[in-house]
Amino acid sequence: MKNIAIFMALGLCLFMVNASGQSQVSPNPNASSNMNMLVPIIKAQLEALGNPELLKAQAKYFRELYLSLKKQGFTEEQAMQIVVALASSRTTT
Repeated sequence: MKNIAIFMALGLCLFMVNASGQSQVSPNPNASSNMNMLVPIIKAQLEALGNPELLKAQAKYFRELYLSLKKQGFTEEQAMQIVVALASSRTTT
């Protein structure tokens, strides 16, 4: 579960860096200043993602989703693929 949180946090960081880079029309001489302003925000988000209560709720959600998919007739492999795809998509949105 810790690996998923780390993966999600890294994805969030990459998304934020990518989004900030796309919003610039021309090279910005204050880019390093802008990046320095993002550091506390990114740190706060990573700390929030590492919150044990959040991780427990997230684990419960993915477990229940997996079990529900199996009950609906998906194979174990199919259910796991769906859960992994959903978890991965949350890191890029």
